[in-house]
Amino acid sequence: MTSLNADLIAELQAATPADADRLMRAACAELRANPATPAPPDAAALQAGLAHIAGAGLELVLQRLLDDAPQGAVTDTLAALLRPAERAWDEPQEIDWAARHWEASRAAGQLDEDLAADFGEYWRRLEWSALRQHLVLLGQGHPQERRLLAYIAKTASRYVAFGPLKRAMEARFPELFDLGFSLR
Repeated sequence: MTSLNADLIAELQAATPADADRLMRAACAELRANPATPAPPDAAALQAGLAHIAGAGLELVLQRLLDDAPQGAVTDTLAALLRPAERAWDEPQEIDWAARHWEASRAAGQLDEDLAADFGEYWRRLEWSALRQHLVLLGQGHPQERRLLAYIAKTASRYVAFGPLKRAMEARFPELFDLGFSLR
C-alpha cells in the first residue's frame, strides 16, 4: 500500500461528521496522486485471523482470499480508509466515497477494464480487501476485536464464497448476527 499522509489519516479517524467528507475526499485525492503498489497478502497472517474464528474448516476461504488478492490490490488503501478498525462509517457514506473515488480513478485511467466498467465489481473487491485486512488485524490481536469481528461478519454474510466463514462465525459469535447489531 501507499503511505498516505499519516497526519491526514489520524485527522480523518478523529473527524467529526462535518469534517469527515472533506478529509476523506482529500485522502482519496492523495491516494489517486500516489497509487498503491500491489502487495501479495500474507497467507500466515490471514490464517492466524481465520484461526481466531475457527480452528479448522476455513481452508477454502483462505484460498479464495489468496487467489483473489492481486485483483483487489488497487482497493487495499481505500478499504483501509473506509473500514478502519478504529472507526465505523455509515455504509451509505462509505459507498458514496467509494463511488466518487472509483469515478475519479476511472477517469484518470487508473483501473483495469473490469473495475472501470462496473462499480459493483469495484465495491466487491474493496470489501474483500477490507476483509483480508480485518482478518490480519484480528490475528495480530488488535484491540478493536469486536469491531473487526462485526466487519468480518458483515462481509462474510454478503458473499457466497464466504459461506463457511459466516457459518463458523455464527457458531462462535452468534451475537454478531442478532438483529439490530451495530458496528458502532
